[in-house]
Amino acid sequence: VENGVVHPVDKVLVPNTSLGASLLDENHEDFTIFYEALKRTALLDSLSRYRDDGYEEWKNNYAAFTPSMRIGNENYVGKRPDHRYSGFTLLIVPDKVLYEKYSDRFNESMTMDEKIDALYDLAVEKYSDNTSASIFGLDKVDPKEGKTYKELYWNKSSLKSQYNPLHMFLSYHILDRLFTSTAKLVNCWGVNTAYLDPTEWVGTMLDFSTMKLERVYRTIDPAVEYERDYYINHSHASAYNNDERIRGAHLTTPENADNFSLNVAYFYVDDVLAYDQTMRTKVMNTRMRIDFMTLWPELTNNNIRLCGNPTQAYNAGDNSEDGTEAGGYNYYLPPGYLKNATFSENTTFFIQRPIVYWSSLHGDVLGVLGTSYDVTFRLPNVPPGTYELRLGYCALADRGIGQVYVDGVPQGIPIDMRYGPSDARVGGLYNGFKGWRNKEENSSGIYTSEELEENARVMKNNGYYSGPKGAFYNNDGTDAPRYSASVCVTHYNQNDLMRRKICNVEVKANTHHTIRLRSVLSSSESGNFVLDYMELVPIDICGAGGLGEDLY
Repeated sequence: VENGVVHPVDKVLVPNTSLGASLLDENHEDFTIFYEALKRTALLDSLSRYRDDGYEEWKNNYAAFTPSMRIGNENYVGKRPDHRYSGFTLLIVPDKVLYEKYSDRFNESMTMDEKIDALYDLAVEKYSDNTSASIFGLDKVDPKEGKTYKELYWNKSSLKSQYNPLHMFLSYHILDRLFTSTAKLVNCWGVNTAYLDPTEWVGTMLDFSTMKLERVYRTIDPAVEYERDYYINHSHASAYNNDERIRGAHLTTPENADNFSLNVAYFYVDDVLAYDQTMRTKVMNTRMRIDFMTLWPELTNNNIRLCGNPTQAYNAGDNSEDGTEAGGYNYYLPPGYLKNATFSENTTFFIQRPIVYWSSLHGDVLGVLGTSYDVTFRLPNVPPGTYELRLGYCALADRGIGQVYVDGVPQGIPIDMRYGPSDARVGGLYNGFKGWRNKEENSSGIYTSEELEENARVMKNNGYYSGPKGAFYNNDGTDAPRYSASVCVTHYNQNDLMRRKICNVEVKANTHHTIRLRSVLSSSESGNFVLDYMELVPIDICGAGGLGEDLY
């Protein structure tokens, strides 16, 4: 049809207007063990947050729309979010899976108490190592009791404590945002699947933990059972994990049941999930590219991330209050809207809707605007260790200059986003705007592989990397993400796309680290500091003597 898509269905669809606890109560016949465990740990009761009624009042202090704003090469109007919703996504292991994969622990003839005890014992096995104890604060001493939290709460009588192993185990199966469909799980736009699987790294209800969401292609992992399907905490065999494939868990949507409500969605996984040593030391021992649009749950919960039709090019709706095709709006966020982020009143957090023709990762980007912006937010959760922190961005003449701080300490010289990788301060070799660099890959390229390898070392010595080969912009004309060499441009080839090393970050156990961005332009200038994506890379991959990092 003119402004939508029609699909036939085999029954009348009735929207579920209940909250999460009611949804699970009505539909748990396939996962009685997990449901009972959620009740006994009181995690079921925690699924009640839905709408922030306080925002309904203080949002009126801000205009419904911004005036036309010049960002990059175009003018945009930003919409104030209508509401501030919360939500959750549960990744549930059905009873059948526990009976089949863990037949030494579970069987149908057991009583429910015995099944919960078995799940508790499995949780203990996943989190009993010393590193887990330090990450989650289990080794801390309670000042009143004089005992560690592990000594106090690792028992079957303390299931409601956040330090209890079963509570930890289940919390990791709950994402801190609402994904109403698999289409929202991973942003696949602008990912060249010949080199990369589309991947997101998101938070869970288990503090200090992260989960990997991935759409896996056989070109990346020939051993995958379900082509182009979704896996959790999967890793193909590579040098980063000693050539060991980590299958993870396959995600499916429940059949013949409503799987989402106002604030909760649930999906099935075919194995248990854990933030255990396998996840921390193998799956996460890789270059983690984290889209800023996934950093804050509010962007997903309120339909700000992945809103509208990404193939709809910039048009008049982007500079008006009417929006664009399929409900696409640009948004500006009032101070206080995002959890774990603070910024000054004269700072504008502006989110450009996804447009696949723009030269940013996945086509969307967050712009920090203002004459003296000052922003602080949390670093994503990663295992303890030392990481190289990078920012990826598109350089433009009207960009800003910002000083980056980690945990309040300034890191190096300010980032000037006004010059690109072909500038002498970076030293990149490029074949002009959009031009192919490598002549072995394309007849229009002008540099050999050896020349580009040497140039990568020059750029790295200057604190920079080229854009990745696995990211591209433009599309091949279809309504699905797909790379075509004739029309698409890889970030690696373009001379205004790059990654800047910020610093090495020592991530400590049981600690939230912060990043601060402060404008260093003169008070009369307004520059756009771009938050497109960051990378956290273990130093054993990128550091001296490391395994060596790919270009993707």
